[in-house]
Formats: sequence, C-alpha cells, structure tokens
Amino acid sequence: MMHAYPLAKRPTRAGFTLIEMIGVMVVISILFAAAVPSVVNLIRTQRSVDDRAALPKIAAALKLGMLREQRFPLDMNASTAGTAADADYWWNLATRHGAGSANEARYPLGTIPGEANTRKLYFAKASWGGQSFFEITGDGSTWLADPLDPQELRLLLVSTTNPDLPLADVLTNTQFNAFWNNWAVGSDGNPASGDWPDYGLSKEQWTGRAPELNIERIDLREWLCTVVIENRRAIAAEPLMALNEMVLVLPEPSATLASVPNNVTHTGFWDRGTVALSSTNLQDAEFIIQARDTTEDLNRDNNLNTGEDANGNGFLDRGEDLNGNNTPDYFLDETINNVDYNRNDVIDTELYSEDLDLDDFFDHPAQIYTYVEAVMHTQRGRRIDVTQDATVTISGRRSFDSQPDQSITATLTLTNRAPLALISSLSGDSPLALSGWDNADDPIQNRYFLKTQELLLGEPWTFAEVGIFTITDNFSTLRFDGLQWHY
Repeated sequence: MMHAYPLAKRPTRAGFTLIEMIGVMVVISILFAAAVPSVVNLIRTQRSVDDRAALPKIAAALKLGMLREQRFPLDMNASTAGTAADADYWWNLATRHGAGSANEARYPLGTIPGEANTRKLYFAKASWGGQSFFEITGDGSTWLADPLDPQELRLLLVSTTNPDLPLADVLTNTQFNAFWNNWAVGSDGNPASGDWPDYGLSKEQWTGRAPELNIERIDLREWLCTVVIENRRAIAAEPLMALNEMVLVLPEPSATLASVPNNVTHTGFWDRGTVALSSTNLQDAEFIIQARDTTEDLNRDNNLNTGEDANGNGFLDRGEDLNGNNTPDYFLDETINNVDYNRNDVIDTELYSEDLDLDDFFDHPAQIYTYVEAVMHTQRGRRIDVTQDATVTISGRRSFDSQPDQSITATLTLTNRAPLALISSLSGDSPLALSGWDNADDPIQNRYFLKTQELLLGEPWTFAEVGIFTITDNFSTLRFDGLQWHY
C-alpha cells in the first residue's frame, strides 16, 4: 500500500538581490543628478525673489534714519569692515530705524554673515558719504550743481544672493547713472540696455545672469527744499537823537546851518507851542519830542551864556533886568542907548523903575520858549519804499529869526541785514552764518536746504536770537521786512 506525500514548497525570496539594488541605485542617481540643478536653481530663484522684496524695507529704514539723524551714512562697501564697526555705516543706520538686525540689513538672504557677499550702497555724489546735512548744504547757496535738477540726491542699494557673482565696491558716476536710468533685465538674462562693464560688472561672470541682480533706487530729491529769503535792512532806532546831529533846512533851497551861522546857537529854541514832528517813507514808526518850556536862561544862572540869546537882543529875557546889568535899576532911561527896554514900540523919555512891583527882584514875566533837547525814537517802524531814505523832521516857528518858519530834518541810518545761521544737528557744531547778505547784496535770494534742517534767526540791532525756522516744505518763504521776521 503506497502512501502519497505532499510536495515540499519552495521558500519565498525576501528583498532584492545585490544586482537589483545596484540597478535601483543607479537609476536613482541618474534621476537625482538630473533634478539637483533644477532644485538649486529653484532655491536661488526664490532667494532672489525674497531678496528683491526685502530691499524696499531696508531702503525705507535707511531714508528714515538719514532724515531723522540728518546724516548721510558711510557706504563702506568693502566686506572687510565688521558689521558693528561704526555706528555711521549704512547698515547700522538702517538698523536703528526699522531694518531689522545689522546682519539682516547688510547680507543678502541665504548668505552667512561674515562672507564677502554683501549688499552695496552707492552714492551719486560719492563724497557725501558719512557727511551730515549741515556739512553738505552749508549756507544753502552752492552745494548743488543744478538746484532744478539735483542729481546728487540719489542712492542705489544693490544686492545678489549668489555668492559667485561679485559686486563692485565703487561705481563711477557713469556706471551709477547707467544703473539708475537704464537698468532692466533682458529676455536673454543680460541687461536690456548696454553691456556689463557699463554697470561696473564682469561680463565673464555675469553673462546671462541679470535676474540674479536686485537694485533699489533711493530717490532723495523730494527732500530738496527751496527757501526764498527776503532780508530787508532795518532802521537803526536812535535812543536819543540830539538836534546837533540833524540838518537844519530853511525855506530856501540848499540853505544849511553853515550858511546861516547865527542859527547854530538857536537850534533848540522854538516859539512856544509851534513845534511839530513828521516822518517820510516810514510805516509804524513812533517818535517823541523831548522838550521843555524855558526862558533864555537855560541853565538859570542869571547870565546870558553863549547860545541863550534866542532873539538876539543882547538881554537876559527872564526878568525885570531890562538893560541886562544885573541890577534892579529904579530909574531907567530908554533915551540913553535909544533902546526900547519895555518893548512898547516907543522910546520913552520918562524914567521908570525896572522893579515894577518894587520888591527888589527881577520878577517881570519873561519870554517863554519851547526848547527841544532831543527826539526819542520809540518804535522803529519799516521803510515803505526800500529804495528811498527814511527821514524825520521837526518843524515850527522861530519868530526871533529873520526866516521864522523853519524845519530840521534827519535821515535815519540803517542797520546791517538781519543775521541768519544754519543750525547743526550735532551738539558740538556752532551755527553757520549764511553769507551773501552784505548791504549791497540782493535782498531777495533763493537758498536750498534739506528737509528737517533749521535756520536760526536774529535781529539786526543786537544780533539776539529771536526764532528758529524749521524747513518742512519743499517751497517756503522767510521774510525780514525791516522790523520783524515773518514765516
């Protein structure tokens, strides 16, 4: 009897043979080798896109920092400087005003801090790097080649995320303008205009790789401010204008004190109540006549001193001493000297006493005059027509002279122009006086400054500081009208 036994099963195989594994690895290597360049390019492209998006933020922080601190940054494009080497380097200035860390501002995305590949900042006016607004603009007159087209007020922030593509540390003015005016990426990966050397870049290294270059134009031309300054000369207020400093004007043309010498001693005397004061070519000015009523005996010494005989009669017209002999004569004879002592228009033959009330004093009422000692200039005022002199005139009647109606006119002197100075943003710098305001210079001038700068205003009389003008508008006016500042 035969028994049937089941056939033994072949064992199943687990895994791959060595030959199969080698084949798979070869396939994977081929696929990986084909994919790596695409992946690398994808990463680089994304980094470049992100870098492009980061530049406006850095540029905005840099502009804010410059405006607030009134200083252009140090560019220091060479990679040899440490990130924190100087507070005035551009990346530190940007960091203080919102650009993130110094490394974030200075190094392109994906670059390890300390590498040679850094972002670059270029100036249209390279010498401005590290200079303050105060140092650049000066008195506002000659710091721009053309104020209507201020090409100097431009900066470029340039970056690449590819460490194999070097950027120039310095651009010539021609290369800077090529970037500013012409840079665009062509479809072939080269500049759409010009060749690589036009931009300060190596043609051998950069050919076909223009998309990997990012630039940010930083336009500062909106910071340029024109200030139209009008600076008129002021009237020099005289605290005390003595009459001997004025010119006597008589009714006849060209008559002066020199031609009427007798009037020199009578300058201060006027008929009582006839003196008036007037001015020409003045607005808002005020004067006061400093005068008193007096007899001819100005110093009250009972003597007829030089200059006191206003009416030229040879007598001290202040009392009863009609013949001026300092004696109260009780019997006075007008016929002796043929003089009308009592002024009754008759040569009296009878004798009479000088002491009319017989009290032994010379107390006959004397002639009263207005004696002008000075003119007080109490409020300066301003000239109406700045091309003409301003004058002040005292007029009145002097009946004791041969030409009774007279006047004395003085031409008022002018101050130098009001002082102006530019204030530095740094505490150690003294204000810089604005030149070009000599008395013969044009009183209306255009000056050019940068936004947020300040001008210190002074008065022309004592040079005291009276105000600060902060420049905030692209066009503004600042005016001294001969009396005060207007802005």
